[in-house]
Amino acid sequence: MKTGFNDLDNVIEIKNGDLIVVASRPAMGKSTFVQNILSNVAIKENKSILFFSLEESKEMLINKLIISNSKVKADKFGLYNEYKKNGKLKPDLSDEDWDRITYGINLLKDAPIYIASDTPYTIEDICAKSSNFKKEKDIGIIIIDYLQLIQFDKSRLLSRDNEITEILRELKVLSKVLDVPIIVTSQLSRKCEKREDKRPIIEDFTNSKYGITTYCDKILFLYRDSYYNKANKNEITEIIVAKSNDGQIGTIKIDWIQEYYTFKNIIVFEEEEDEK
Repeated sequence: MKTGFNDLDNVIEIKNGDLIVVASRPAMGKSTFVQNILSNVAIKENKSILFFSLEESKEMLINKLIISNSKVKADKFGLYNEYKKNGKLKPDLSDEDWDRITYGINLLKDAPIYIASDTPYTIEDICAKSSNFKKEKDIGIIIIDYLQLIQFDKSRLLSRDNEITEILRELKVLSKVLDVPIIVTSQLSRKCEKREDKRPIIEDFTNSKYGITTYCDKILFLYRDSYYNKANKNEITEIIVAKSNDGQIGTIKIDWIQEYYTFKNIIVFEEEEDEK
C-alpha cells in the first residue's frame, strides 16, 4: 500500500497489521498529510478506507478533500460552496475553476471512503465500527485523527498516561485482528520548542511515550522550519521516520501547498553532463 509520496514509499512499506503514528506540533499539517494518504489509497489504489475524523466535521473534511484533489484554491472553493448553499449571486469563477471543482467532486463521488465523525468516540466505539466496516465494506486501511481525542472508559479509573497506552495496545490488536494497517495522528508536547533544533524526537511524546514505542511499528514526525524561522520562506516539510520495525529511518522532504490543503513530492532535476 502506497502513501503517494514517492521518497517515503521507497523508505517504508505500509503493511497489514501495522500501527503507524504520525506526530507533530500543531500547524505542521499532520491532518492534511493523512488526508492526502486517504486520497491516494482510495482514489488511485481503489482500496476502501475508514477515516475517523475526531476533530473536523464530515463536511469540512470532504471540502478539504475536494480542494486538494481539484487543485482549486480554498478561497475560490469557499465562494463555490456558499453559492451551492444559498443559491444567490453566482461566484466569479473561471471556466477552469468550475471544471476543476467538478473534477474533484466526481473523483470523490464513487471513491470508497467512509468517514466517521460523530464525536466523542471511545476506543470501544472505534473497534466496534471498524470491525463492522471490515465485514461490510472490506476496508483496507483505517485512519484516526487524532489519538488524544479518543475517549476511554472512565469507570476503569486509569491515569491518562495509562489510558493512552491501553488505547494504543487495543489499536495494535485491532490492526492484527482485522489484518489492516491503522494510521493514527498524535500531538506532541512543547518540549521541542525549548530546544535550538526544534525537530521532534520520541521524547517529545507526553503521556504516550511508552505506548508509542511499545505498540507502534512506525513513527513519523512532521516538521516545517518556516513555521519557527520566519526568514525561511520555503514551505518544505520534513517527514522524519524515527522508527520503522522493518525498514529504514531517515528524513524525506515534501512541499506544503497550503492553499490546496496538500503536500506534494519534490521533483529534483539533475542536469545531464554534456557529451564530450
